[in-house]
Amino acid sequence: MLRITLTVYAIARGLNAVISAAQGTELSIEPMGVGLTLTPGEILDPLNDLIEQFSSVLLVASASLGIQKILLAVGDIDILRWAIAGFAAIVLLLLLWQKLPDRWSSMLFKMVLIMTLLRLAIPVTIVASNQLQLWLEQDRQDAIAILHSTQQEVAEIQPESDDSERGWYQGFKDNLDIKNRLQSIETKAEQGINAAIYLLAEFVLIMLILPIGFLFIAWRLIVRITR
Repeated sequence: MLRITLTVYAIARGLNAVISAAQGTELSIEPMGVGLTLTPGEILDPLNDLIEQFSSVLLVASASLGIQKILLAVGDIDILRWAIAGFAAIVLLLLLWQKLPDRWSSMLFKMVLIMTLLRLAIPVTIVASNQLQLWLEQDRQDAIAILHSTQQEVAEIQPESDDSERGWYQGFKDNLDIKNRLQSIETKAEQGINAAIYLLAEFVLIMLILPIGFLFIAWRLIVRITR
């Protein structure tokens, strides 16, 4: 998922760059001989604002993934795994063969449960996140494709050359072409906003809400065990 997050982040930053460039572009049309200047950047302002916020969320999501990978790597250290297994075996032998006071037996048993719970919390979270990613994969790919096509559409915006020698027919044709391009850009901007909102919701759910939810459940279980 880290690769997907970085890919989407690169697309978002690229889209932000081409929108910023388009905001300084002016397209001129002359209906009925009257000059009119249109700025595609005004159409793209809402999408640009959303993409900037989206990029910040992607950075937080990437940090969350990095933390999960670090914790998973720490929990997978052989020495730590063997230490937990050895401690659990010793506690089991003491409980079976030694007449320990109830207070000590309860405390040792709780320690084994807590260490086991902490050892499994991150892997369970990652498994749940991966499964949710598989369920949402097609919708995510569609949203990424929309953002990519929006980036290409915006990147093609170029100011019209000021050619006073062009004929009236060519000027009329160019005016129609500009209007069609602006309409296409507006449609793409709306689609891009919907795609960005979907990706924003998915990344927040998978990278932030789900891990925090599992950590909260683990913490509540530990609190109940230690009572």
